Amino acid sequence: MRKDERLPVALIGAGHWGPFLARSLEQTGKARLAWVCDRDPERAQRVADRHVDCRTTTDLQDILDDRVVTAVAVATPANTHQEIVTRCLEAGRHVLAEKPLTTDAASSRKLVELARRNNRVLMVGHVFEYNASIRGLKEIIDNGELGELFYLNFERTNLGPVRLDVNALWDLATHDISILRYLLGKDPVDVSCVGRDFLHEGVEDTVFLNLGFGEDGPMAQVHASWLNPRKVRQITVVGSRKMAVWDDLNLKAPIKLYDKRVEADRPAGDDFIAYKTSIVDGGMFAPSVRTNQPLEAECAHFIDCVRTGGRPLSDGYSGLRVVTIAECAQRSLAENGARVPVPPAMPGESGGG
Repeated sequence: MRKDERLPVALIGAGHWGPFLARSLEQTGKARLAWVCDRDPERAQRVADRHVDCRTTTDLQDILDDRVVTAVAVATPANTHQEIVTRCLEAGRHVLAEKPLTTDAASSRKLVELARRNNRVLMVGHVFEYNASIRGLKEIIDNGELGELFYLNFERTNLGPVRLDVNALWDLATHDISILRYLLGKDPVDVSCVGRDFLHEGVEDTVFLNLGFGEDGPMAQVHASWLNPRKVRQITVVGSRKMAVWDDLNLKAPIKLYDKRVEADRPAGDDFIAYKTSIVDGGMFAPSVRTNQPLEAECAHFIDCVRTGGRPLSDGYSGLRVVTIAECAQRSLAENGARVPVPPAMPGESGGG
């Protein structure tokens, strides 16, 4: 693609994640960074200096007045997304917003409806849905190799970075909520969550989230924390036939398949002594999994959807569902772990779907 065919894109927010987003957009070869907007002009300039012919501003309106720019990427704090994304959609811009879409379901729903009315692409940066190894794990689940799913356990921990604008549920666990939805293709019917604010009052740095999928569905749990000596990014999936472990930090073998299970043999009658179990251990196999740059893949998908009018994998509705689930978990957190049903996201939709 020639340089003049690349889509001009504006970056709004030049903080921690903004520079990575800017670089990934240009690495696709499908976009060029035309603007950087940030309240701190020096921070905006530092990002712009890495890109050719990129302008800076502290005023979003400068970007919205530039009719050449039809797409924006928003990497500002989550509590600013509603106002910024609303202005961009109303101005006719396609939007890639970092996760979470907003911090409450009502405002996320308004953005989804606004994007639909204005026929604009609204995409949420649930980057792990574009991770090739996560897609490999989904393929293993979908082809039935694990058998009936019993439970999934997610662990996402590290020592920092500690945030004050959102807690660990909204910062970390929303990644795993989006991955869980992607892997299973459905939403939980209810959630319960407990956590503690060990570091800063009112900002839970450690949470344990349980997600239920009904009596006939699997169990799922997410442990998310900024207060842990080990950086862990793992998912364990346990099925009736096999088990799988995904490890984001293992670049050579991100997925390991374990031919391990417990087989029970119950004869006629209720004699407890006669009830036998046998442990089957067929060893471990690390399937060949291609790797990619997930953020670059996410950005390329966004540009493709803008150009074709296609629906993003992690579209606004997907972002709304993640926010809805997280909002229910936040309510449970405030109610000391009470089980909270997951409601419909849109009028007329059945709950938990």
